[in-house]
Amino acid sequence: MKVLVLNPPVKGVKFSRDGRCQSEENTWLDTFPPTALISIAGAVREKYNLKLIDCMGSDINYESCLELVKKFNPDFTIVNTSTPTIDTDVEVARRIKEKTNSKIMMYGEHVTSQTHKLFEKYPKIIDFAIRGEPETPIMKVLEGNLKAEGVATLTHDGGVWIEPNLDDLPFPAYDLLPRYKYPLSGEDWMFVRSGRGCPYECIYCVMPLLGARRTRYHSVDYMIKQMKWLANDLNIKTFMFWDELATLNKKRMIELCKKMKGIGLAKKCKWFCTTRVDLFDDELAKYMKMGGCTMITFGVESGSQKVLDFSKKGSTIEQARKSVKIARKHGFKTIGHFILGLPTSTEEDLQKTIDLSKELKLNFVQFYIATPFPGSEFFEMAKKNGWFVEDNWEKIEQGTVAVSYPDLSAETIQKYRRKAYRSFYMRPYAVYSLLTSISPRVLIKLPGYILKFFGWMKK
Repeated sequence: MKVLVLNPPVKGVKFSRDGRCQSEENTWLDTFPPTALISIAGAVREKYNLKLIDCMGSDINYESCLELVKKFNPDFTIVNTSTPTIDTDVEVARRIKEKTNSKIMMYGEHVTSQTHKLFEKYPKIIDFAIRGEPETPIMKVLEGNLKAEGVATLTHDGGVWIEPNLDDLPFPAYDLLPRYKYPLSGEDWMFVRSGRGCPYECIYCVMPLLGARRTRYHSVDYMIKQMKWLANDLNIKTFMFWDELATLNKKRMIELCKKMKGIGLAKKCKWFCTTRVDLFDDELAKYMKMGGCTMITFGVESGSQKVLDFSKKGSTIEQARKSVKIARKHGFKTIGHFILGLPTSTEEDLQKTIDLSKELKLNFVQFYIATPFPGSEFFEMAKKNGWFVEDNWEKIEQGTVAVSYPDLSAETIQKYRRKAYRSFYMRPYAVYSLLTSISPRVLIKLPGYILKFFGWMKK
């Protein structure tokens, strides 16, 4: 049996589709390696004739993708999806079905949250909607169990599947992806997932839908074997832990760092991770530095405690100050993630967020637009209160303002986002941070990146 795993094209733009990251090319000016896609491929290839096509990473356009699919002629096609690309994802699936008569499976946050509406709209295109974490439900379908947990059809809904033991999964098929380049150095890099799930209640996040609130981790030995394979066999020595909460289990992170140092991976590789500002301390920083970590990215989100509290973030601005200070003390580069336009925000709150981003002396920042993705509490709030200004899924993405409030318009939110980027990056400190963080091979491309960045920022 032939099985295609597809990250489909989107005409004219490049998108990252990976759970909590659903956006067009952003300030990194690049898309990210799709972790769920390669984890599915790793499981499928153990039993079936697999082909992986990553149109985002390989710059494969619409017609070229269809030609490749027709040539392979799959029995099953597994399609990666996201909210802003869902209509084009389904259109690609329709064309594939016409050309090959392949059975269509679709997975992702949007499919999990909007299953029944998708079947109502596209009953002749989607054969199976994979809900929750996709690897095991997909394998069940391929094995003939069409009513497994996590599988939905027109006549059956198996609920949402959560992987109980991550170490039971085969290694992701890193070797089948095109080479993704780390924006700061131009080196090959990869996203690596060492854990899944988050127990926190942030209203804007879709991960509770995809992974419940059950935080699970791969064992340290499992991750060490993965990283040795990446570094020694695939020559990929830069990677990011794409976990929701890489440092929630402090003891495990310390053990991982000790082992990386002990076997020489800490010297050979450089890595970074995302975490919360209340899950980082001096002891952890010491071991992470020892283990080869070079950068920490913090979900700060807002400079207004009122907005943080309403959003159920569960952290404080003072914790952000403390954690970034610790990171800088230990020599880490730092990235701050901020969200503009969360509910209850005023112009004063937006300005507080801009001010905090500069006060923290972060090396880099991302200013996202508050996006009510389906499956999040924010989405339900926006529907109930009539906040939506866009009724097009294409506009529900992290770079587009999709909501407007009685006291804060969509136009004002967008204005402050442009102001935030200009205010942060057009400073001597930010310019110095950039120039001291990038490699010579990237430096010669910098003028082009700057023009592209400001062109993107004006959208």
